[in-house]
Amino acid sequence: MTVDVDGGDTGTAEPTAEEPERSRRRVRHPVYLGLLVLMMVSTVFMAWFGFAWLRAYNNDDLDVARTRDEAARVAGAALVTVSTLDYRHVDQDLDRWINASTGALHDDFVNRRATSKTTLEQAKTTTTASVLKIAVTDLRDREGTATVIAALKVDVTPEGKQATPKYLRLQATVVRTDQGWKLSDVTPVPFTPAG
Repeated sequence: MTVDVDGGDTGTAEPTAEEPERSRRRVRHPVYLGLLVLMMVSTVFMAWFGFAWLRAYNNDDLDVARTRDEAARVAGAALVTVSTLDYRHVDQDLDRWINASTGALHDDFVNRRATSKTTLEQAKTTTTASVLKIAVTDLRDREGTATVIAALKVDVTPEGKQATPKYLRLQATVVRTDQGWKLSDVTPVPFTPAG
C-alpha cells in the first residue's frame, strides 16, 4: 500500500488473496442468476401445465364429447345391424335387430318377426350395410337420448345376381338403457337435390 505525504491512503492497495475469489464469484453470479431464473420459469410453466391438464381432464365439455362419440358409434353400429340381412340366416339377423333396439322400435321388431321372416326368406336377398358418414345432431345427456343423421351404403344382392348399391340417408334416435345405448327410432330422410 502506498501512503501520500499527508499520511492518507491513495487507494492503490496491493491485491489480496480474497479479491480474485470475489472476482470469480462476480463472473459466476450472472450464470447462477440465469439458471435460477430459468428454474423459476420452468417451475411456473410446469405448474400451469399441470393445472391446465387437470382442468381439461375434469372438464364437463370433455365428458359431453365422449358421450357424443359413444352415441354416434353405437348408433352407426345399430344402423348397420338393422340394414344388414342374409335370407339364409334370418333368425340370427332378426335377433340382432331386436337386441340392438329398444322402445317402440323393439316392440315393432318383436311383433312383426314372423311376417318379416317369411317375407325376407321369400325375397332371397342379402343386404350388407356400411356407414359412410354419421353425425350427432342433438344430444340430451341428462335425458339419455341422442339424435343422429347418417349416410349408409347398402349392397343389395338377390340370389344369383350381382350386388346393387343403394344409398340411404337416415335419422335415428338412440336411448341410453341399462345395457348401453339402443336404437329407438329410424326414419328415412328424403334426398333433396340442390337447385
